[in-house]
Parts: sequence; C-alpha cells; structure tokens
Amino acid sequence: MMQWRRSAALAAAAILAGAWSADAAAGCMRRVYNRSALVLVASRDGGPPVTILPGRSVPLRLERPGTISLAAYCGDVAAGGPVAQASFAYVAVQDRCFIDFGDPWFRPQMGKGFWGMQGTAPFTVNNPNQGDVILGPAISEACPVLRRGG
Repeated sequence: MMQWRRSAALAAAAILAGAWSADAAAGCMRRVYNRSALVLVASRDGGPPVTILPGRSVPLRLERPGTISLAAYCGDVAAGGPVAQASFAYVAVQDRCFIDFGDPWFRPQMGKGFWGMQGTAPFTVNNPNQGDVILGPAISEACPVLRRGG
C-alpha cells in the first residue's frame, strides 16, 4: 500500500512538473499590421519573410526572445530598396511578450518602452497590444506615385 502511494505521488509530481514546464515555454500570438499604402515585409529571427499588403495584418507567434525585422516598399519589393526599415528586439517569457525598446520606466510591470512611439516611427510598437507592430497610416514622401494619389 505504501509503495502504491509513493508511486501515485511521484506520478502526480511528474504531471505537475510537465504542466509547469509547458507553461514556461508558452508564448504569445501577436500581430503585425500594415495601415499604410506601402507594402510591408516582416521576418522573425531571420526566418522566411512574409509580405503584408496595405490594410492587412498577419499573426505572429513570439515564443522566445528574438528579433522582428521590417521593411516597407513603395510597391514591388523587387523594384527597389525599402523606404523604411527597422529591427526590433522582442521579449517572450511565459505569457509576457513585448517589443523591448525605449526607456526603462515601468519595465518590471509593463515592459521596456511602455510610453508611445519613442523613436520607432514610422512603426508603432506595443500597440494595440504589447508585442504588436503597426506601420502607418502615414504615406512616405519617397513614393511619388502614392503622394499623387494614384
């Protein structure tokens, strides 16, 4: 009887440890939004790029600390270089995911860069949720066709 209780306790401990480690490895689903007239290309941790057309967004799973690289183009990506580009480090620990930038105010509670844009223009980060990235809606002066409205 004693051996059965010990085995049951060890099995329960293994199940709880497995559940706890699964929670620790969990990440967050976040989005990259393109609210501009530009074509946005995003890549996570140097992986395959994804093209985000104007007015669209894509989900992004942040599972560990890494980098999001973004480049905005006037139209055809192959036709010329980007008119705006940036790379942002992100933090993903358990269910806390955010773009790591800016000043350290409220870092333990909200994550670094909690206050607004702080030099990330034309991209807005950690908005509408921590870990989200938005391009736009400003139109780049470097795109003459877009400035004319057609």
